[in-house]
Amino acid sequence: MNPQLKVILLKEIKEMAGRTDYLVTIIINSIVFIGVSFLATVASPNGYIQNLWIEMCFIVLPPFAMLLTCLPFVQEKFSNEKLIRNFEALLTTPVSLKTVWAGKIASIFFLSYSIVIIVIVTLLITWSILNGLNPISILSVPVWIVVLFISPSLPMIYAGFASWSILRFTHSKLMEILQYFAVGISVMIFLSSGKIIRSIATGHLVNWPIVVYSIIGIIIGIALVLFLIRRLDKEKVTI
Repeated sequence: MNPQLKVILLKEIKEMAGRTDYLVTIIINSIVFIGVSFLATVASPNGYIQNLWIEMCFIVLPPFAMLLTCLPFVQEKFSNEKLIRNFEALLTTPVSLKTVWAGKIASIFFLSYSIVIIVIVTLLITWSILNGLNPISILSVPVWIVVLFISPSLPMIYAGFASWSILRFTHSKLMEILQYFAVGISVMIFLSSGKIIRSIATGHLVNWPIVVYSIIGIIIGIALVLFLIRRLDKEKVTI
């Protein structure tokens, strides 16, 4: 690992991990999603639909919790630091803007992915206690790939686009709204492909073709973020 990147990553994690507001954010989100997991388990339908419901809970709830957790970090590490002109100081250092960005994004991932594990464990416990089911054996390998890797990538791709727009544009809120439209259009295109409908017909929300398509989409999203960041230099950061 790049020594400068490692220093920035450890610094960002240490700063946030020792702060009360970070711990409060994790605790509040954990409590909220423990309640949501309980309600989702209690409201679970029986029979054929139950497996689809379990898959949907595991696919949707952890990344949503991660998104709610990482949003304040994006605001803190990019928008707020830009507002108080910390980035002006960065313009005079030998550390590249790309390295600083990568360190901050990596720290956001490590700080927010913990909520994904908390929500997954909570779902496992609630389904086991309340319904006597073991999701580990019920969920297929493609579903677990989506739950542990693909779904958590989506909040980070959003964080990448949001951080770039904050650094590149003065009116970042407008760019974030446009990003929501982009995400919505992407979801509509994905749904219109018919892959999910055919998968549901087999009793599952996710199968191997959907995993492959999702990985391709994630790679494209990450590549686009990296392309935008590579074209961003210190002279293009709007203060």
